[in-house]
Amino acid sequence: MRTRNDHVPMSSPLPVSGASGHVAPPVPGVRLGQVLGQGGFATVYAGEQVSLGRPVAVKIDSRPLHDERNRRRFMREMAAASRISGHPNAVSLIDSGVLPDGRPYLVMERCDGGSLAQVLQRGGLSAAQAVSIVMAVCSALGAAHDAGVLHRDIKPGNILIDAYGSPRLSDFGLAAVQREGIDSSVTLETMTPDFAPPEAFTLAAPSPRGDVWSMGAVLFALLTGRGPRRTADGAPQSLPEIINHLSVPIDTSDARIPEALRPLLDRALHPDPAQRYRDGNELTEALTRAGGLSYGAFSTPHSALRDSHPLPAAISTPTAGSRRSSRALMLLALGVTAGVVISAAVLGAVRLIDSVPSANRAAQGASASPVLHAGARVEQGAGSRPSATARATVPGSRKASPSPTAAPTPAQVNAQGIPYSDDMPWPLGTCLSRTTSVVGGTSVSQVDCSQADWIVFAGGTFDPATTASSATEAMTHDPQVEAACTSDYAQRYGLDLSTSYTINTLGPNDEEWAAGSRGFACVLGRL
Repeated sequence: MRTRNDHVPMSSPLPVSGASGHVAPPVPGVRLGQVLGQGGFATVYAGEQVSLGRPVAVKIDSRPLHDERNRRRFMREMAAASRISGHPNAVSLIDSGVLPDGRPYLVMERCDGGSLAQVLQRGGLSAAQAVSIVMAVCSALGAAHDAGVLHRDIKPGNILIDAYGSPRLSDFGLAAVQREGIDSSVTLETMTPDFAPPEAFTLAAPSPRGDVWSMGAVLFALLTGRGPRRTADGAPQSLPEIINHLSVPIDTSDARIPEALRPLLDRALHPDPAQRYRDGNELTEALTRAGGLSYGAFSTPHSALRDSHPLPAAISTPTAGSRRSSRALMLLALGVTAGVVISAAVLGAVRLIDSVPSANRAAQGASASPVLHAGARVEQGAGSRPSATARATVPGSRKASPSPTAAPTPAQVNAQGIPYSDDMPWPLGTCLSRTTSVVGGTSVSQVDCSQADWIVFAGGTFDPATTASSATEAMTHDPQVEAACTSDYAQRYGLDLSTSYTINTLGPNDEEWAAGSRGFACVLGRL
């Protein structure tokens, strides 16, 4: 990622149709397309990163940074924001800079699933859906606060939906840039009244507790279908009315807010910042504890958004049966090569379950083929843990699953009922890419979800009673792997199983196994 004004060829601006009829400004390294959205102080364009041909979104602020000091401050803010780009619930920042006319811009990954603002147009969500969504994006906010980054503009429109149906907190950066010499009326005008904390209206110094208030307001809106400063029928208040009531606590007695959630909202939305949760991490912990309350079972953020808002397909897949068969043969060949050339220190296998749409699944499950051990080196990616090994079965080789009554039970599940453990090599929701070298070695690293081959949907820790002498052996026979890495949990996590997919298990390499590492992750990919 570049965080300075490098000398790169400018893309040719493309005419942009729209009400304004304006022409998109040239942005280094990006070919701009149509306007995706426009507000009073910024315009968002669809674009393509020229070097990679990757779709991006470009946000250009209409307010120039007039002096070098403010420009340097902006670039420092962007460098800080880039440190959380690897979080699975934060939109990744690809580039940033300042145009020749002084306007700052951000180049971000593009999430084409819409935003929570569009979801809210249909009304409120269930408590389980709302809490699971906010808990996911709040974990990204906590990571930002750990990195010293404030958001300052949390609202439903800045929580986007990616191709997997995951909520992603966006727009770190422009809202957080402090500009000297700006009139206070302009600052007030840039705020979204429903979601701005009380202290923002008095131009007090921002803090993580202000972001907490805004995140609480998003949860309030998801539960009720209206912002916390609106009347019961959804009518907005005027700015003078809002300012006159800044010290009055938000009324959380709406019948759509479960009784058990009201203390959490009362604290998050407290008029006094000192009485709120300290930061995004503390609010995330409170939301996690709320998962055990009696208002209903959690759904995952993916399924919550899928149920409430139509989403694009998670991962593009070929539809022809011949393509699927040839891909299976390619995996088989790579496995043979890897088994020959990979050293014992990184030897493992990938446990691969080949699946077809549910209508054809039953006809395929009973076949049995020889197991193939494939070497796989799993490299550390941004925000991930060190190398892990994986084990692979030839596509179609998995035996028919035992009956539900005989199936092993995961040792630990989270509030959504998904198997997990703290020992997992990657946390739930992590997006991974795999690369096979010319000699057959496979490396896996964390990537933007738009570029992913796999997504982590479950995991756990190998059975403590295992007698396996290696991760390869454990991933073949361990009951916890069999219990967790199933299509049932992939579906519960919210992944689309209507097209051909694979389920893989990633675990420790031989060195890590010898050192006592016992965690594994279940990932889903497409054929």
